[in-house]
This record gives sequence, C-alpha cells and structure tokens, in this order.
Amino acid sequence: MIEIMDNKKIKDFLKANDINPLLLDPIKQDASNRSYFRIKNNKNTLLMDSQPEDNNNYGFIEISEYLNNIGLSAPKIFKSDHKNGLFLIEDFGKLTFNKAIKKNISEELLYINAVQCLAEIHKNINPKAIPVYSNKYLFAELSIFTEWFFKEKEITIDNTALQKWEKAWEEPLNELKRGNNKLVLRDFHADNLFWLPERKNIKRIGLIDFQDALIGHETYDISSLLEDVRRDVSEEIKKVAIQEFIKIRNIKDEKQFYQNYKVLTAQRNAKIVGIFIRLAERDNKKKYLKLVNKAMNLFLKSANDAKLEEVLQWIETYIPQHKLYLY
Repeated sequence: MIEIMDNKKIKDFLKANDINPLLLDPIKQDASNRSYFRIKNNKNTLLMDSQPEDNNNYGFIEISEYLNNIGLSAPKIFKSDHKNGLFLIEDFGKLTFNKAIKKNISEELLYINAVQCLAEIHKNINPKAIPVYSNKYLFAELSIFTEWFFKEKEITIDNTALQKWEKAWEEPLNELKRGNNKLVLRDFHADNLFWLPERKNIKRIGLIDFQDALIGHETYDISSLLEDVRRDVSEEIKKVAIQEFIKIRNIKDEKQFYQNYKVLTAQRNAKIVGIFIRLAERDNKKKYLKLVNKAMNLFLKSANDAKLEEVLQWIETYIPQHKLYLY
C-alpha cells in the first residue's frame, strides 16, 4: 500500500475514478508481473497495474472483448489508462478451480465445462490480427529449456548440440495435423480458471491471463488444462474431458488428435522446466524449483508416449542421468 500512496500515476487514476486508495487490498501474485488490488467497497472491480513495457495490454483488452462477444466470461474492462498501464476490470472473486475442488465442487463438472468452453472458442471465427503460433515460436520456447536447465545444472553444450535439439523437434512439430488454426489462450489451467456458479452454461467458466493468445493447435490448451504441473488430474477425468471435446468438435481422427496432444504436452513441459528455473533464479521466485522435477517427468513421459525418439536420444546424449533432476 505504501507503493500506491507514493505512486502519483496510480493515485491520480484512482482519484479520477472516485476510488480511495486506502480501500485497496493487494492480491498475492504468482508468476505474473502485473499487480492486482481488490476494492473493499466494490466486490465487482479490480485495479490492474500492468505496465505497458512489460505486458501486452492491448492484447488483453482485444481478447477480453472477443471472448465476451462469443458468449464466454472474460473480465470486462470498465476504465483504462493505456499510457500508464492502469485498468479497472471485472473481479471474478476467489473461486479458482483449485479452490472450488477443495470446496468439494465436482472436478468432473469443472473440467467438462472447461473443455466445452474451449470447444466454443474453436468453433468461432478467430479474432483478427492475432499472431500465428508458428514453429518459430515453438522453437523459441524450447530454447528456454536448453538455456536455463543447462545453466542450472552447470552442463556445457555447444552450438552443434543446440542445432541437433531443434532438428530432433522438426519432424514432430511439422507433422501436427488438423486444427492448427484455432485461438490458443496458452495459460489455460486450474489457477487461471474461475468457477462462477451464479452464471449459466459455459459462462460459469471465468477466463483470465490470455493476453498472449496466438493462433495455434486445438490440442494446446486442452493439454495445458489436463497435463498441469501444478495439480494432478486423474486419468479418468482426462479421458472424460478429452472425449467430451472430441465429441463436440466432431473430431474423426482420434489417433492423430492424441498424437498431437502428446507432442505439444512434451513441448510445453520442456518449456516449463526452463521457465520455472528462470522464475526461481532470475526473478527470485524460489518456490518454482519444487515443480521443476514434475515438469521434467511430464516432458519425458509425453515424449515417450509420442515416440519422440530423436528428442529422447538427445536428452540421453547431452544430459547425464544423475543430472536429469534438480535434486
């Protein structure tokens, strides 16, 4: 609160919108570099401090409007100051999926609604001017693994090894078939999904953290949801959720769908290994180190399930067995 009282831009924004800064209640943040504050006398509104040099604020607003327009629940934007990265947005409350499950709300109900939400996104025409989740993006994400994991484990690799890493991924990423033209929110997981029981149908799913959305593969977000390093989803729930998605989207080639799912699960969790180490070492968020081994397990299991033999051979060649995990 001291930071707010000393920040003239925030104080001026609050004053212009008749908000007393003493009524702000900070919300503890996770990996985000944005700050959020609840307004104690207004249950429906949050102050979002999202500095424009660090965040894609225009993307957030564009995707929020799009999602609301197609009948989903994304935070409405009440007031904005783009220059200073200050926004008054809709508050979905505190009932994330993780908290809802702890309150004994049916896990199957939550996950079925979540995949129905994804299916609704995928059946609609994509918003305009959203970048494509091309192999260039996917390879850039894979480089986060090689940069931060190898630094953490003090393993030296040369440019030839890095080129072989990319080469190992070329064929599986190039072979992703069908559904490679859908809006991908990219952080579609239990901590970014809210349960809004007072709303109806798929509007009961509150969506956040979608400002970096891209046009990518239809299996990416469902993989993010079900292969979640932060919480274990049972095999039964995974099967039910995937079959619900396949049924709604009328997917004929289930075998290819599952292969694409496994490939992108492997790619995403390799990236997460690097991102979590980076959060711990660069940003001093040490708690993420506890999840690195689980992300590594998800990466290796999915690579094995997808039969990514060149990727697994590369791991075996360049990472000594005793250094495969952090501890």
